[in-house]
Amino acid sequence: MMKITKRQLKIFKYIVLGLAGFTILLGLGYLALTWNKPLSSALNLPTETPQVSSTSDPDLLGTGTPSASETLSPTPTIEPVCGGPTTMNILVSGVASNTYLYGLADAVRIARVDFQNKNVTVLALPRDLWVEIPGLGDRGIYAGKLNQAYFYGTEGMGYFSGSGYGSGLLAETIQNDYGFRADNYLAVNLASFRRIIDTLGGIDVFLPEDVYKKVNEQPKLFLKAGSHHLNGKEAEMLARNRITIGDFGRINHQSIVLRAVAAKLLSPSGVAAIPALVDQLKSNVLTDLSPAEISQLVCLAGMLDFQEDLEFVTLPEELMVEQMVYDPVRGINTAALVGDTPAIRQLMSDFDQRIWP
Repeated sequence: MMKITKRQLKIFKYIVLGLAGFTILLGLGYLALTWNKPLSSALNLPTETPQVSSTSDPDLLGTGTPSASETLSPTPTIEPVCGGPTTMNILVSGVASNTYLYGLADAVRIARVDFQNKNVTVLALPRDLWVEIPGLGDRGIYAGKLNQAYFYGTEGMGYFSGSGYGSGLLAETIQNDYGFRADNYLAVNLASFRRIIDTLGGIDVFLPEDVYKKVNEQPKLFLKAGSHHLNGKEAEMLARNRITIGDFGRINHQSIVLRAVAAKLLSPSGVAAIPALVDQLKSNVLTDLSPAEISQLVCLAGMLDFQEDLEFVTLPEELMVEQMVYDPVRGINTAALVGDTPAIRQLMSDFDQRIWP
C-alpha cells in the first residue's frame, strides 16, 4: 500500500480548495447574471400617454403653481424600502387549468405594491367583464369576456405574438380598454395554487355564511358558516365555486382566501416556509418578476401588518350591468358584465395614482 506523504496531502488540499473556490465563483457569476433577469418573458406593452385624473387636485400631482409656503417647506420625499421602486403594479391571474398551455383566467387581480407607504392594495376585476380584445382581428376576435383575453393569449392557442402569452394579452386588453399599465405579471394555475397552500401548511378562514358547491347542477353544502382550516384542494373549491352567489360572491371568497394566505405568510410558520415558496414561484408559476424583485417583495412582506396594510377592493357593481351579449367566436349569446368604460377607466387611473380607494 502506497504511503501518502505530507507534501502530497498538502498539494491535494490546495487542489480541493481551489476547485471549491472556482465552483463558488461560478455560482456567484451565475447569480449575478440571473439576479435581475425576469423568470419568464417580460411584458412589452404599447407606450401610452399618461392621463391626469379629472377628480385629482392638480397641486397634489405637482402640476399647479406652488404657494410661497410650499416653496419654503417642500413635502419630504419618502424613500422606498427594500430597494424597491415607488410602486409596482402586478397583474395576477388565477388560471382555471392544471397547466399553462391553455386556460381561462377565472381570477383577475391587480396588486398595487407601495414601497413608500408600505402597503398593498389588491383590485379585483370581474372575469365576466365584456371588453375589446386588441390585436386579434385577423382571427375574427374583437371582443370577449376578460377571462377569454387570457385564454386567447395562451401558448396553446398560438394566436398572440406579443410577450407573456396569456398574461401579455390580458395586460394589453386592460391597457387598451381602461388605460391601466401593469408593470409585471404573475399567473398561477390550479395545481400550483394547491401546492402553494399545502406548502404553507393550509390556511385558516372565517366564513360569514354557508358555502355551497355545484353537484349535478344543484347547490350542495360544502362548508358551514364559521372558522375552518383548509388544505389546497379545499381552498381551491372555496375560491372557484359561485353557485348561489354569482361572480361577485366568488370574488369575495377569493379575497377571503388571499387574506388568509397573507396572514399565514406573516406568521412564524409562514416566514419559515418563504424559501420553499420562492422555489415554488421560480418553478411552478409564470411570472416576469426577477429574483431581485421577488427579494424586494419578500422584504416588504416582512414589514406588513396584514390587518392594517393589506386592502382588497373591487370595481363598484353600479358601474356594470349584466346582460346577454352575442359572442361571435363561439356563436352563442352569453351572460356578461357590460361596464361603463369611461367611468372604469377613470377609477383605474385614480387607483394607479393612489387616489382611490
